[in-house]
This record gives sequence, structure tokens and C-alpha cells, in this order.
Amino acid sequence: MAKSQIIKDLANGSIDTQTALKRTKVLLQEFDDERLLEWVNYEIEGYPNDVEVPEYRRISGQSFCSYIKGTISRFLKYSNVPLSLGNMPENEREIFYYANMRESVGALKGTIHEYEKKGTSIGRIIPAEYYPYIAKCNNDMGMVIQSAEIQLNMPQILNIFPKVENKLLDILRYLEKQFGNLDELDIDVDNKSEQELKEIVNHIYVLIYNDQSVTIGNDNEFNNSNIASSIKTEN
Repeated sequence: MAKSQIIKDLANGSIDTQTALKRTKVLLQEFDDERLLEWVNYEIEGYPNDVEVPEYRRISGQSFCSYIKGTISRFLKYSNVPLSLGNMPENEREIFYYANMRESVGALKGTIHEYEKKGTSIGRIIPAEYYPYIAKCNNDMGMVIQSAEIQLNMPQILNIFPKVENKLLDILRYLEKQFGNLDELDIDVDNKSEQELKEIVNHIYVLIYNDQSVTIGNDNEFNNSNIASSIKTEN
């Protein structure tokens, strides 16, 4: 069977990630399963603050701060100094070493473009409430911190797009295998039994979340499913 054009377009880069997501959403809507659309919707619209981002959107970085030290009459100013956080407890390191990229893929691409034009790296502001931790970990409570931020790992940010595209390719190839050519963005779910549709949905969950714990159980119920709950956590 000849490959669907939507698959070829995505594989050879003829369409952008945002467009591929929208086309995939149209196909997945045929299953009438809102949980199945969560990941696609989040990638299109952005991740809300109360939703845990996928691991590929958790970006590491180097923390820097600017501070002054001394008295009013005589002080020294230090700018963009790399932070030494070796004494910080492990459970307090998250805000200083990682940032979650919650932007939609479209907005993220625009952000990258703007920073590239400026010749600067993407950063995230560290809130002022964390400044005492910085001084404490540097064994210098005389630091008057003016600003602090994490400068993020750009290759990791750029890797978000191929990660998303690879998941889309897996989903589209699987749908093509189950329903035939996808070029009309229309799949005939009526030709599948309820059990077959549940198994297809289950398989797509696994492709999206890499979660092998989702299985079809008795009475056509999902057993041990932590797909939806695993991406939603309380702050």
C-alpha cells in the first residue's frame, strides 16, 4: 500500500509540526475519546500550569545571578555569575536546574526564532523568593541578589520538535495500518468492533506516553491505566 501523503509530508519536512498536529487531531477525533486528544491539544495550545509536561519538555540549564556586595558607600557589582549550588539539598534543586517548556509548538518555534535573532539563549527567571537559597548555598548571606535566571540548554529545546514529530509518525503509521490511506483525514471507525476500537485507542496511548501499563481488562475496561492521571498532577 502506498504511504499516505500526510505521512510523507511529515517525514520529509514538507509540513510543520503544528500542521501535522492539527491533521492528526482531526483523525483522532473519530474515536470520540477526550483523553486521547489531550496530548495533541496540549502541544497545539500549550500546557496549562496544573499539567505536568512530558519529559522531553523538561529542559536542563545553568543558573546565573547578578548581585551586589559590600556597604552603601563601597560595594562591588557582579553580573551573570554562574551559581554554585553544590550544597543545595536534592529536593530544592528543581527550580535552579530545570524549566518546563509549556508553550505550544508554534509559540515555541517563534520564541526560538526571536532569541536566535538576538544571539542569546532562552532563559527562565528564578523568582525572588528563592534568592535566600542562593546566598545560603554560596555561604555568603551578604549577597544582595538583584536577578537570577536559568539559561536553558538549546539543543534540548530544539529536540522537542523531532520528539513530537516522531510520536506523530508512529500514530499515523499505525492508523494507516488499521484503516488504510489517511489522505482524506477520515477513518471509518464503524467497520471496527467496540473491542477493536478500544485496543486501537490503547495502542495509541502507549505510542504517545510510552506507558506499557495500559491494558485491556475484563468487561472491556482499561486496567492499570495511569495515562490520563500521569500527566495531571497538583502543584
